[in-house]
Amino acid sequence: MKRLHSNPMKFALIILTFTLFAFFISWGIIELLKGSPWLLIAVMGVFFGTFIRYGCRAH
Repeated sequence: MKRLHSNPMKFALIILTFTLFAFFISWGIIELLKGSPWLLIAVMGVFFGTFIRYGCRAH
C-alpha cells in the first residue's frame, strides 16, 4: 500500500483520472449532440464534485 503514496504513483493516478474524465466528458458531448444530455450532466457533476473536494482542499 505504501507504493500508492509515492510521487510517481500519484502522478500516474492523476493522469489516469484526467484521461477518464476527458473520455467521459467527450462521450457526454457526443450524447448531447444526439439529444441526450444526462451523461454530460452526470459527468460534469462528478467532475466538479471531485474538483471541489480535492482541488479546493488546500485552501
